[in-house]
Amino acid sequence: MKVNKLERIGLKKTILTAVVAIGTSAILFQGVTLGMTESEIKKTNTIPTSYADYTTNSLPEGYTKANYTVGAIDDDWYRNQMPTSKDIAKVDAAEIGAQALWEIFDLNLEGQVIEMGYQQASESYSRTVWTAEVLINDKKSYYFSVDSVTGELFSIGRITPLDEKVHPAVDPAIDKNPQEYVVLAKKLAEKYNVVHSAVKSVEYIGQGYKTDGNGSYKHMISVDITGENGEVALMDFSRDDKALDSIIFNSEFNEKFMK
Repeated sequence: MKVNKLERIGLKKTILTAVVAIGTSAILFQGVTLGMTESEIKKTNTIPTSYADYTTNSLPEGYTKANYTVGAIDDDWYRNQMPTSKDIAKVDAAEIGAQALWEIFDLNLEGQVIEMGYQQASESYSRTVWTAEVLINDKKSYYFSVDSVTGELFSIGRITPLDEKVHPAVDPAIDKNPQEYVVLAKKLAEKYNVVHSAVKSVEYIGQGYKTDGNGSYKHMISVDITGENGEVALMDFSRDDKALDSIIFNSEFNEKFMK
C-alpha cells in the first residue's frame, strides 16, 4: 500500500532500492506498517492550505554551488506532465535539492547530473512535485523531491547498492532495545532541523528492508520524529552501518501515511 502511494506521488522512477518494499516477508513489513499506523493515527492528519516559502532559505553553512548539469528524467510518464507558470523552474528546484544533499549527505555535485521530472497534483497527491534522480559518475545514487511551487523539501535519500543476497530478518535485539537508533535519529533530526522546530519525541517504528526485486536486500530501521510544532518526519537508517538512508518530511509523511 505504501509503495503504491509512493509511486503515485512521483517517486515511481526513483529506483526500487529507494523504497521499503512489501515483499516476501509480510511479517517484517507488518512491523513497520502497523507500528506506523498505530502510532501516527493519533497525530495530525491535516494537509496545509498555505505553505512556507522554502526558496528564501539561506544557504547551508559553507555551501558553494557546484557546476552540475540539470537534465530530464527519461520517461514518458514525466514528459507528459508540464509545469505551469506558477511552478518554479526545474533548475531552481534542482538547486534546492543540491543544497540539501550537500548539507545532509555531504555530497558535492561538481560535474554530476540531476535529472528532474515534474508531476501535477492529483486525487491521490494534493501538491505538484519536482522529483529528482541524482547521477554520480553516471550511476543513480541519490534522490529528492520538492514542492514545485514553494520549493519545500518533501523527501531525500540515497540509492545504495544492494548486493546482499540474504533473506530479510528482524534483529530481535534491536526490537528489544532500539535506543541507539533513537539517540542517533534525534541527533541528526536536530542537526538538520528535520521538523523545523525543537524535537518533541522520537519513536522507533520497526524494521524493514529495501529490495531491488532480484533477491538482494538491505535491512532498514525506521524512526519517527515529532516536533514541538506538530510536524512529523520519518527517518530510515541502514541496519548494517547505521548510516542515514532517507528522510520523509512532514508534508509527504502526511500525504503518504495519513490519507
